[in-house]
Amino acid sequence: MKSEANSQKPALEGFDQGSEARSKKLEARKKSCLLPLISCIFFSCLVLTILFGCASTKDKLAKDNDPALLYAEGVALYHDGNYNGAIDKFKKVMEDYPLSPLTVDAELLLADAYYDSVHYNDAASYYANFISLHPNHPKAAYALFQKGMSYFREVLSIDRDQATTQKALLAFNDVIALYPITVYGNKAKEMVTFLRKRLAEREFYIGNFYFKDGKYKGALARFAEIIKKYPDAGMSDKVLYYIGKSYVELGEKDLAKDAFSTLIANFPDSSFVDDAKSWLSNNHGS
Repeated sequence: MKSEANSQKPALEGFDQGSEARSKKLEARKKSCLLPLISCIFFSCLVLTILFGCASTKDKLAKDNDPALLYAEGVALYHDGNYNGAIDKFKKVMEDYPLSPLTVDAELLLADAYYDSVHYNDAASYYANFISLHPNHPKAAYALFQKGMSYFREVLSIDRDQATTQKALLAFNDVIALYPITVYGNKAKEMVTFLRKRLAEREFYIGNFYFKDGKYKGALARFAEIIKKYPDAGMSDKVLYYIGKSYVELGEKDLAKDAFSTLIANFPDSSFVDDAKSWLSNNHGS
């Protein structure tokens, strides 16, 4: 029995070895079949990626080569409040397509985008450029008014330099002179009134500083400038009163009397009249 069992053992071992060899061959065959399939899938994905990449590149090139699309994108970005993006689009239209009809509109919207993004110096520059290039454009009055507003937004308090106030005033005066019957002409008149008062207040601020410091001649020069240049600023009564007081301090009583008398005659309801009358009464015989 033992010898029979021993004789079967090699036979089984041979069978097992044959099965293992067949399994390895089958697995190798499967791999050889899968490799071309995997290669095919990979190649297909690569082709699709390239195709889609080319398509998107073509779309981008098509947009970049179409001023209407660039302009439309800029307008959309502007209305969405993305002013930096809009500025880039409008500049591209202007630089790449200077002869396109849309370039003129892009120039004005570029200035608007700078204005709305609180870059007032840039806005004023682009509004000025638009006006110089298109003085007869239907929106030229608007552009000139906005130029003034750009400077106006930078106006400082009366204790600071008023250079931007002067620039704004010049721009609004130009609107009145060039486009008097437009809505912007009427608005400009209101702005001129305000700015002239601001400049008068600035002069008075300096004059009053000199007055308090005992420099009465310097004060008189500033006060006289207000009477001469800004008689419509609504502060002539106050200025006349301080002119009179400055002359009093300088010992020029006759000139003081003239100033106080003018104040009383021209501004009888002024809050400074009582003091002026009191001084005249006390110095009537002198």
